[in-house]
Amino acid sequence: MASKARLNRQKAKRIARVRANLRKGNRSGKPRIYFHVSGRHLYAQVLDDAAGKTLLTCSTLDKSVQTGGKKSFTNKEFSARLAEALVSKMQAANLKLDAGYVFDRGAKLYHGRVKSFADTLREKGVRI
Repeated sequence: MASKARLNRQKAKRIARVRANLRKGNRSGKPRIYFHVSGRHLYAQVLDDAAGKTLLTCSTLDKSVQTGGKKSFTNKEFSARLAEALVSKMQAANLKLDAGYVFDRGAKLYHGRVKSFADTLREKGVRI
């Protein structure tokens, strides 16, 4: 069985590789949409790396995303709801949806919840 330290090193290498590719492809300074999955909740942030600021955040902890008395909000249904909530917050904050954003998936593979989140963003008019 793999040691926990080795698994943590491998995850850190995956994150660094994804972020390095984002930096290479983002020479124009586009804002970044970061998607994170924890054990019970999903989180999304819109970040401006040039200014070093978080423009807005959204998570499944928000009451607008939650429905029912579930204990875990990490499936594809909630990732789509999170994307819809993020788009509505972006519109309320007067961020242009078609300005172009970079999608940061972290160490997660692009399928399942991550793909559902990104596809819903694209359907709502966000250019990734």
